[in-house]
Amino acid sequence: ANSSRSYLSTTNHQRTMRSRLGVFFCIATSTTRSSFGFVRNHSKTSPSILNMSSEEDQSWRSLLDVSIAKSRKIRGSNYVQVSTVEDGEPRCRTVVFRGFQQTPADHTLFHEVDEKPCLFKMCTDKRSKKVAQNAKQAVAEIVWWFPKTSEQYRVRGNLILVGGDNEDRALEIARKELWGNIADPSRESFLGQVVPGEAYEKDTSIVPIGGRDDDGKMVPPPDNFLLMLLDPTDVDYLRLTGDQYRQIDARGSSGWTRQRVNP
Repeated sequence: ANSSRSYLSTTNHQRTMRSRLGVFFCIATSTTRSSFGFVRNHSKTSPSILNMSSEEDQSWRSLLDVSIAKSRKIRGSNYVQVSTVEDGEPRCRTVVFRGFQQTPADHTLFHEVDEKPCLFKMCTDKRSKKVAQNAKQAVAEIVWWFPKTSEQYRVRGNLILVGGDNEDRALEIARKELWGNIADPSRESFLGQVVPGEAYEKDTSIVPIGGRDDDGKMVPPPDNFLLMLLDPTDVDYLRLTGDQYRQIDARGSSGWTRQRVNP
């Protein structure tokens, strides 16, 4: 009987210890998970901690791709401001960014960052004042603000205008492709006779609807339709959210360099 009681006592003691160990294990496991959970929550509330290292590891071109993707659904997110110079004074206007222009690898304007083209593609009217300004001073600057992410890009470089008299085959093809890709109302605006920036007069010219002939085919681009490219040499990136971040990328003879600077 004593032996049985001793056995039962030992068994009960072992069960109690197993139970306590089980509780301890559960508590330890729960604590570990809680610790991991805290880290995850911390990174969610402080995205700047992750952004600092990731931004410093990225070129302006890769950063811009992310900014564009985040704001793609926002109306007007592809509007940029282009500033030229006239008599030593800035002249700024808003234009539509129409993507990056790809050129052949042997082209004089070919250069990439992270294997991505860098030529900003836009269009303009040959009769506009920016064309005369560009003839005297080819350096221009783009400012692109992303309100959703509070980011700004200032891109400085040479402004290149491509018209119908251009002898560069690759750029002429690009000009015709852009003419076909812009919206019908935009094409119509290039086919009128009134000169942009001149005193108002009613345009009485007959403009083909949508820039198309009677058979629905697109009419050729007029001489005043210009492909406008910005070949960047300097990019100033600024993010105003969280731990504010600013980076300057500069293009030299050996390629692009970047440096973090104070916002």
